[in-house]
Amino acid sequence: MLKLIGISDYLKLPEPTILLDARSEGEFEQGHIPGAISFPILNNEERKLVGTCYKQNGHQAAVVLGYELVGPKFKQFVAHAYKNFVGQEIYIHCWRGGLRSQIMSNLLSSAGFKVHLVRGGYKTYRQEVLNFLSNDFEFEVLGGLTGSGKTYVLDELESKRSQVLNIERLANHKGSAFGSLGQNPQPTQEHFENLIFEVLRKFNFEKPVWVEDESRLIGSLQVPTQIYQGIRNSFVYFLEYSFDDRLEHILKEYGCFDKNLLIERTKQIKKRMGDLMNRTAIDALETGDLRTWAEVVLGHYDKQYRYGFGLRKPGNSNNIKLKNDELIKELLGVKKEA
Repeated sequence: MLKLIGISDYLKLPEPTILLDARSEGEFEQGHIPGAISFPILNNEERKLVGTCYKQNGHQAAVVLGYELVGPKFKQFVAHAYKNFVGQEIYIHCWRGGLRSQIMSNLLSSAGFKVHLVRGGYKTYRQEVLNFLSNDFEFEVLGGLTGSGKTYVLDELESKRSQVLNIERLANHKGSAFGSLGQNPQPTQEHFENLIFEVLRKFNFEKPVWVEDESRLIGSLQVPTQIYQGIRNSFVYFLEYSFDDRLEHILKEYGCFDKNLLIERTKQIKKRMGDLMNRTAIDALETGDLRTWAEVVLGHYDKQYRYGFGLRKPGNSNNIKLKNDELIKELLGVKKEA
């Protein structure tokens, strides 16, 4: 049985669903609907062949070639579906709900599955993402100098079922030159936006949404413009911790990495840091003096953060000292007092 469903109606469905993405693996890697399963009817090379055929010989020749390439794989597709999806409804899309998803939908429907073809495909989904991210946003922002444990506080808030947008988690990056250490590769910019959308679209914006005070760039990724403006314009809870406390946090988080890797990353911030400070930090690493290295680097990032924080609207923040034993209770009890 085959039914049609629009992307807006699909996004209202309870999770999880079986969503098959019939585009090539390359298209999928560039960006996909989070939770979708890559189920390419044509792989990268086959898609390229069909595209070339279309340009050189026209639509009909490309369709014939497509069926020639896909036909031998029908058995494989059905066998995989029987093994993994029996008893479940299947949703299928391609780029814009065209021939690829139609062929896959008809195939699995004829094999006895209840199939929903997603109209408009990934193209329409991306338009939903871009439209949503063009809105104005207001957040509850956690600020603080490097090593203040902002991510830890977000995790605690999330564990208490507060609404949290953890941008660094979605970006697979902690924001500094050292932020990719120990992380998985970053997503593409396109998929990063998809991931942010999937988190935010489920929130009730009449209630607080917590986010960390972020720079515009996180590694190779750019925080979407309206999200970034929302962070910059919203009220900030500035977490106050001593330099020594933050230093211990940095040593614990980054002291486990190879010395040469830390040297390489430290060299990357030479221009902003200045020759003397950068050389001091690298010399400390070369002699195994991690504490001195961390002190110098932390001082550099403190200066950078204070400068950026100073550009905010005056009076739009509140300094708070959090106690570990009453972390969330104290934070949520703070009033927005200038």
